[in-house]
Amino acid sequence: MKVRALDALMGHARRVSSVCVSADGRRVLSGSLDRTVRLWELPVGRCLRVLEGLTSDVNAVTLGRDGRLALSASGELVVGEGLVRVWETDSGRVRRDLKGHEGEVSAVALDAGEARAVSGGVDTTVRVWELESGRVVHVLRGHSGWVRTVAMASDGSRVVSAGMDRTVRVWSTAAGAELRVLEGHTDAVYSVALSGDGRRALSASRDRTLRLWDVEAGGCLRTLEGHTEPVRGVCFRGDGAWALSGGEDKTVRLWEVATGHCAWTEKTTGSVLSVSLSPDGRWAAAGTYDRKVLVWELEWGP
Repeated sequence: MKVRALDALMGHARRVSSVCVSADGRRVLSGSLDRTVRLWELPVGRCLRVLEGLTSDVNAVTLGRDGRLALSASGELVVGEGLVRVWETDSGRVRRDLKGHEGEVSAVALDAGEARAVSGGVDTTVRVWELESGRVVHVLRGHSGWVRTVAMASDGSRVVSAGMDRTVRVWSTAAGAELRVLEGHTDAVYSVALSGDGRRALSASRDRTLRLWDVEAGGCLRTLEGHTEPVRGVCFRGDGAWALSGGEDKTVRLWEVATGHCAWTEKTTGSVLSVSLSPDGRWAAAGTYDRKVLVWELEWGP
């Protein structure tokens, strides 16, 4: 496998908390504690648009499949109302604000059809939203601490969430009910990802490990070890065969999921807070504490 690093994308004034590569690999979205969201063109690295107007830190971002719809999660930690903002990236227009969380919203995800979104926050709830109307479909309760991360199956049928209570929880969006609790991490879980078929989940934790879960059966299939500091981000390639992670040890790592083998490690200049892979695995991105959006082109070979 060959890896080519692009020049770092610079423009954010504070740390980059979240990144998301579009499904077609032509754009990457970044969110920052500078209260802005930026849309970048790949591979040239040009900033296409700065989405402004938020009054609190941006903790998470996600893109629709064609890159024209973006969601950001923000809010004050203790007081105030958390906010999920829906943006139109071509115009920069705010389509809708999704309100209901009490305090900071830490995570947001979107289904493939862009019909529903899911969010999680410091109020310990997971909320499922209907994007067209902006209404809350379900408020999912079960976590005993801050929900730091959420993921949604491509068909919107299932949600996975995790956070400070060290658990990974699986929910049915149709029933609005908890299906199972996955336990094993010994510290807070910062990031969770779902495979394309929704059958596997990967979680990244402050305990410095990644865990691969069988979502159907509920067991831990494998523990991926190698990071020497808390792991802050994880994502799957579209087929679920490979995963990307990043952490406070200032590395990005590529894993073969079936074996747990780390095939590539890249050293960075700042702690890695978020990672993203295009579905075909050609483009990888990371957001760092030192205000950078890092992008790599991956050539997989035969």
